Amino acid sequence: MRSADYDRDAVNSSTASKSSRMPEEVLAEIDEVRARVAELGEHAPKVEKAYAVVDGLPANARIHRKGDPKDLGEEVPRGFLTILGGYGLPAGHKGSGRDYLANWIADPNNPLAARVMVNRIWLYHFGKGLVSTPNDFGSRGTAPTHPELLDYLATQFIKSGWSLKAMHRMIMLSHAYQLAATDDPHNSEIDANDDLLWRFNRRRLSAEEIRDAMLAVSGSLDRTMGEAHPFPPESEWHYTQHEQFFAVYDTNRRSVYLMQQRQKKHPLMEVFDGPDTNAITSPRPLSTTPLQALYLMNNPFVHQQADLFAVRVGMAYDSPSQRINYAFLLAYGRPAKLAEIREAIAYIQQVRQELLAVKTPTDQLTRATLASYMRVVLGSDEFLYVE
Repeated sequence: MRSADYDRDAVNSSTASKSSRMPEEVLAEIDEVRARVAELGEHAPKVEKAYAVVDGLPANARIHRKGDPKDLGEEVPRGFLTILGGYGLPAGHKGSGRDYLANWIADPNNPLAARVMVNRIWLYHFGKGLVSTPNDFGSRGTAPTHPELLDYLATQFIKSGWSLKAMHRMIMLSHAYQLAATDDPHNSEIDANDDLLWRFNRRRLSAEEIRDAMLAVSGSLDRTMGEAHPFPPESEWHYTQHEQFFAVYDTNRRSVYLMQQRQKKHPLMEVFDGPDTNAITSPRPLSTTPLQALYLMNNPFVHQQADLFAVRVGMAYDSPSQRINYAFLLAYGRPAKLAEIREAIAYIQQVRQELLAVKTPTDQLTRATLASYMRVVLGSDEFLYVE
């Protein structure tokens, strides 16, 4: 029993002992208040909340002798780490420490933040950063393969007002990004890791990109801004260490709006190497497992998107060859080759015969056979990888 229950019992006992001395009006009022409290407990009002921080009074810290917060030593004035090139705080400073820290990080004379950011952007596009240790630009990290390029991108990033969109545009319009992934034996012998950027490294889509790409080609991607998740009422929160909160809220919005729990990953994120929500994850680990193939073949989400993809393609064209060509344009960004069209038609005809054998209704055959082929398209290497 909780302490609140003890308090309630004490109040009830005290009230009962005094009830003989209380007027009936007072007892009626107490019963009414109790009923109202019980009603509020069962139907608590919904109050919008948001996590926020409020600055306290700025103050210097005291040294904790032997790490004991109760054994305080001399006072240490606030300031930046001089080993990182931090400058002193202005005289008579009374502002927020976070404000000073943010201004120092974004100071044009401190290019570290810009270098780290453009290296991350480069990493997302190429699968490997100019500095291969994106979390460590110090002495234990690796040196940049192209230091002049890194400094140039950092300078342009600052000049653009720290515009991520401008940096994405610059990198994606570069010659290095537009190179093919074709191998060259001579170049491979000289530079097997492609540090000199003589070709584009084949890269698998991230978990979020896979989900968004499926929604996009099926025509069901909701591009609107995300909203609050439909969490249960706060009055029903009785989660404990052994009865934790787990939920997956289905949505067609972009994956950036998916709820990410710390205890358990979203099913798609878990299978396709989504980030660890408890730690900084860069670069992400990359795995190729049978579970990924099984997910693409059997998961209800994939089946739903393949069915919608089939409807989109089937409503656009009547002939099988035109439908297949349109599917290739949507999924791969290129027209289908003649051999690919023939292979696709043969597959669809085979599936049709198999569906007829299990008594599939005639009016569902075309959609079902086309949806089966769309699952093949969504599970193909060309759809899942960028070359």
